[in-house]
Amino acid sequence: MLRRFHLLCLIMVVLVIGTLSCQSRQNQKPPQTSGEPMKVARYYWPGAYWVEIADTMGWFKEAGLNVDIIDTNPDYYASLDDMVAGKMDTNNFSLFDMIRHNLRGSDLVMVINSDNSFGAEAIVAKEDLTNIKNLRGKRIGVRENTYLDYIVEIALEMVGLESADYTIVDVAPERCVDAFVAGSFDAVATWEPFVTEAVQKGKGRKLFDTSEIPGILPNGFAFHRSFIEKRGEDVQAFVHVWHRTTLFIKEHPKEAFGIIAGIYRKSPGEVQDMTSKDRIMDMQDNLGAFLYSSRFESLHGVVRLMNNYFIKHKITDALLDSTDYLDARFVRALKQE
Repeated sequence: MLRRFHLLCLIMVVLVIGTLSCQSRQNQKPPQTSGEPMKVARYYWPGAYWVEIADTMGWFKEAGLNVDIIDTNPDYYASLDDMVAGKMDTNNFSLFDMIRHNLRGSDLVMVINSDNSFGAEAIVAKEDLTNIKNLRGKRIGVRENTYLDYIVEIALEMVGLESADYTIVDVAPERCVDAFVAGSFDAVATWEPFVTEAVQKGKGRKLFDTSEIPGILPNGFAFHRSFIEKRGEDVQAFVHVWHRTTLFIKEHPKEAFGIIAGIYRKSPGEVQDMTSKDRIMDMQDNLGAFLYSSRFESLHGVVRLMNNYFIKHKITDALLDSTDYLDARFVRALKQE
């Protein structure tokens, strides 16, 4: 009899907790977002996978965001210009490219460190060029005045070559493989999956990749400063969806990579393999990346290295304040949720 009484009490407690939980969910306030459209870039890249996964799962809508996904795959660098021109609200920038645009008059701010390159970008040369030093006097296809141009200079400086020792030929990453196969230049600097295509279709040889300088190329989602000031709650909701989706990717990789594979007609294995060369950053990674430090693990430390490049090339003569380009408050707010 006593046992039956205890069992009935336990059932009552469970029912009460369930009822209170339902009432709590019903009483939750809807997200304090503006409901205004937010134009978000998508691209076949590990750091941007989360955008299309979240969109497919309906998580932007759940967060109160009225998101319009913009396909930037035809020409990624043109999409950065479109972002600067106000044709979209957020895009996944290389930190280098974002700062360079700001030095030309833009006012962009990075709020998420979405991914870091660990071999996703590379210099691929004709197979008879067996050493990166062999690029002396050669033509290298690369999108000029971008982070790809930047890594070419750093990689060649490491072996004693100056910019006068080789010729840069301007070409979009999305079109570099065909030009390389056609013999328009001796080497290309690009990113995956074009690196692999250049090796396979152009019978190329990889001479350098970013795994040789870990942390040199952080990427992240940036907004216009004016957007952040006017629609901070929308930005916070956006960062929350990013956090939710990166957790999903980590906990359910098969389902997550399957979504991207279906969109881009790739195999899930191809999609996942990209993440071995470009690491998807999560909240804990970001909490460290936004800390002030001179090391590559810190976004602030990477800005210092880039600053030297900008001064050398007379793009600026100023010492840059990294806090002008990075806003950690939205990532840090996740810890309070």
